[in-house]
Amino acid sequence: MIKRLISSNKIPFLILALLVVVGIAFATRGGNNSSNGQGTKSTETPQYLSFEGNYIFDVPKSHLVDEQSVPGAQLVYTGQLNAKTLEDVYTAGGISLHPLSDLTDHSSKGFKDYVNDHYVPELKKNLSSNDVQANFDKQDGQDVVRIDLKKDGKAFRHIYLKGGQHPAAVIAKQDSSTFKEIEKTLKDVEKSDINDEVADIKQAVQSTAQLVKDQKAKELYAAAAPELREKSSEAELTNAMKTAKPYSDGNIIISGVSYVPNEFSTAVRFIKLDKNDQQPGYGELNFKKLDGQWKIQTISLPTPKTP
Repeated sequence: MIKRLISSNKIPFLILALLVVVGIAFATRGGNNSSNGQGTKSTETPQYLSFEGNYIFDVPKSHLVDEQSVPGAQLVYTGQLNAKTLEDVYTAGGISLHPLSDLTDHSSKGFKDYVNDHYVPELKKNLSSNDVQANFDKQDGQDVVRIDLKKDGKAFRHIYLKGGQHPAAVIAKQDSSTFKEIEKTLKDVEKSDINDEVADIKQAVQSTAQLVKDQKAKELYAAAAPELREKSSEAELTNAMKTAKPYSDGNIIISGVSYVPNEFSTAVRFIKLDKNDQQPGYGELNFKKLDGQWKIQTISLPTPKTP
């Protein structure tokens, strides 16, 4: 993962226009100011929860989060991004985040040894530069390090690594106010203000995905929020699920959610079983909390292309 995300080599990369629309549409609704009625502080800033990384961070205003273009990582950027490589993303001011899955020693010594003996040497090797400065610090009681790498005297990588229970990396070409906002708000799920919600969020997502996979439209419709039943009939939902069956028969991948109090949204990636057609399909699930329960309020599913 380190080499893939810090290297300037040409990396196979695909910005999926459909994904940007369905995966992050909810995250860009920054004007939403709601409360779940249970004392949770309202906020205009969506938070992104990574299922794989078990961390959460604020989504900067007007920015998108894409967790599909580079599997296992989140890309954060603003505007229309024309990128064929990860280097293009960094050059355009984009930022990437990913778990440090190879950092298994969560002690302070383990963190420093990992940075000095593993991460920095790999950084120098992959980016062909010895001009690297690493500044260790403490943030919210956990070990962190800020790393700056220059090439030909110019900023080429700015990296923030956090230790803790779920170590993670934030990477960009150079420091910025957006980078600082992510750095400041990045934390382990257990230390977040939505820790008590996470298990129920994951269960709601997994249960809904399983109903789609099992073609159980009746059960999904009966348990849905009123908004879904007002806008769609059970028959329409049944037909949509049947149409999506070539996709839902395969693997359904959900990497994380974009959350504001009382609502969350998630992008869904469908991987077909058909070895002759591996083009994935994409969808979106939007949930709302009603009477203490997460209920699906809108759903979009992929439709096979007509030959």
